[in-house]
Amino acid sequence: MQVGAMRYFLDRKGASVAKPLPWAKSWPPLPLLVIAMGLGLGFFHSFRQLPALWIPLSVALPGLLLVWKWRPALLLTVAAGAFAWGIWQADLRLAVQWPVGQDFSVRGRIVSIPQLGGREYRFLVAPEHWPAEAPAGARPDTILVHGNLPEVPVVGQRWQLRLHSESLASLPGSPFADLARQRFWAGEGGVARLQDARLLPVSRMNLQDDIAVAREAVLHASNMALDREAAGFVQALSIGVGNQLPPEIWQVYRDTGTAHLLVISGSHVAAVAGLALWLGQWLWRRIPWLVARWPAQTAGVLCSIPAAWGYASFAGMQIPGERAAWMITAAALAHLLGRPNNAWQGLSLAALLIAFGNPGALVDVGFWLSLGAVAVLVAIGYGEGGWRTLLRSQWMVSIALMPLLAGLFGQVSLISPIANVLVIPLVEMLAVPLALLGAFFALLDLELLSRLLFHLVALEMDAVTALLRILLHIPFARVSTGMGRTWALLAAVLGLGIFFLPPGWPGRLLALLGMVPLLIPAGGTADLELRALDAGSGMLLFWQKGSQSGIFSANLWKAASRRSGSLALTAALRQQGVTRVDAWLRSDISAPQPLPVAARQWWPAGARDYPGGPPTSAFCRTDGGTPAEMHFLTLNAPVQPCIVTWGAGPDVLILGDADAATVHRLVAEHGAALHRAQAIFAPASLGNTERAALGAAAAQARVFYLGEGKPGTWTWQAGRLRHVLPPSPAYWQPGA
Repeated sequence: MQVGAMRYFLDRKGASVAKPLPWAKSWPPLPLLVIAMGLGLGFFHSFRQLPALWIPLSVALPGLLLVWKWRPALLLTVAAGAFAWGIWQADLRLAVQWPVGQDFSVRGRIVSIPQLGGREYRFLVAPEHWPAEAPAGARPDTILVHGNLPEVPVVGQRWQLRLHSESLASLPGSPFADLARQRFWAGEGGVARLQDARLLPVSRMNLQDDIAVAREAVLHASNMALDREAAGFVQALSIGVGNQLPPEIWQVYRDTGTAHLLVISGSHVAAVAGLALWLGQWLWRRIPWLVARWPAQTAGVLCSIPAAWGYASFAGMQIPGERAAWMITAAALAHLLGRPNNAWQGLSLAALLIAFGNPGALVDVGFWLSLGAVAVLVAIGYGEGGWRTLLRSQWMVSIALMPLLAGLFGQVSLISPIANVLVIPLVEMLAVPLALLGAFFALLDLELLSRLLFHLVALEMDAVTALLRILLHIPFARVSTGMGRTWALLAAVLGLGIFFLPPGWPGRLLALLGMVPLLIPAGGTADLELRALDAGSGMLLFWQKGSQSGIFSANLWKAASRRSGSLALTAALRQQGVTRVDAWLRSDISAPQPLPVAARQWWPAGARDYPGGPPTSAFCRTDGGTPAEMHFLTLNAPVQPCIVTWGAGPDVLILGDADAATVHRLVAEHGAALHRAQAIFAPASLGNTERAALGAAAAQARVFYLGEGKPGTWTWQAGRLRHVLPPSPAYWQPGA
């Protein structure tokens, strides 16, 4: 059903009864206009400080005057106009001034999937009514609220909330994505702690309330029928809610390149629209006098438009669903107007409208993955040839998206083409229809049928997950490519550009050699590189010398520090293309949680990552995992922190947590080494007494106290230490 639906909405071409206007042929086609707009917005997003609005306007206005004589000038005008549009939209968001420490009430609607973290929920609220006591001035479109509610929150519910405003800087971050930038463009201009809440009744004749009630019914029915993980599969495939799936499940699907199966994709929307198309035609043909007035196919096409938008809204209006809804609408309107349907035109229109509504969509990973996958399908002529074309198309999509995934995430899955070919038919043609049918029966309150279908979906997805776990045991199933390697990305893109040329082009298969540089892990160029990672109040250093790498950790006692350190360490390993670290130098028994895959290598086989689980390596590993220039200092004391030196000087000294007595003993026993050191890294937990003693003994050294949430990078090369300062705050960052 889904293959047929995608075939209809992507590749259908009908006879045209409406001739285009003669003067329209001289204008640039829509795909070129969209590319020009994308270049303008992309150039705008390259600025960290907001440019002046008059700059792009001074280019757009002269270009507009040239359009009537020289049609290609429209491309320049569109690019400059998109640049100006981005500046204006950013100015509107910057006008929001969010106070801190103010109590107020607000009535609003939950517009994001509530996430349960620890003992409280986090969700976005779109305010509908601000009382007089609310913050004055420009008010944010959405507020990130955290706290506990009297009942489980669901997207679409309306609440009367009593809030306490907090600083935007208190929002959690992630090294994998610029969350501050995404929040800025999403209009999340405020954050508040929940103090009191009251659920408001459902409004009559309100479509949003009806959608919220329907989503809540599916959530309740699946949770009553299955355990939390199994219900998470049903909810992810039917209504786009994947927060009940544990992180290890998401990791399996990400590592195999099949995570797109657990989100609402365009094929879901196309399947629902295709079903509405068929059902509308079937019902229309049952009434002869209707067929005599309007063709049944026209009636079916009209039914597909609200079906596409209805299901996209029901599934949370994610970017793939919105893109599919726009493409289906364009195809349907082309049919109704008697115009041939062009998939490139539909894809261009979808990209144009999404980016126009939110210029920040261009910095969203989902935007590029969704449009990139569909562009490949259109380019290879998806929809003709049955199951052979289905397998070929999935293989092509997996290969074409490899450079994009490598550039965004620093790793690629080499088994992704095989995994997609094996499991996409199982999920798209069996699990998704069963989940949608089960959700439909749940809405009709047919509990027995919905339970049966939900159990079938859970059984199938368990089998799919087991198959993916087996594939991950294949050697070199995934490769860490590192990030920031522009030359390798360009070589891969050039090679794929040649590979996707028309059949018969000489040397097409040799073009895949352009992928080889991307799959070679990057090697270090400095004699030693130290990266202080953001671990809250803890100290976390990642060091690398050539192909050798290691971790130095201390003071990761707080849960927030352990979580932040785990994210930062995983990101650093991916950015450097490191899949295995040689040494973990632990100054105490604390460790980041959950442990990155590379740090679990010292655990027993089959051990699970959970708090209080199997212990990792002992303090300061000395089994040959460190470079020859790295040494350990010992003190004449029963208990001492981990102390590491690098270089013959030594040049660099790394000190774990220590009290005043330990620091004085270090000064007494290794004062000469401290005096020769040029740089010392120590935890910020050292008190004033310890810092004074350390500073007096190492007067020639630069001392860096780590663990205050301030990351940094240092390189040691040719006897000189270079501190790479972080960039200045951008306009979208809080406090910039």
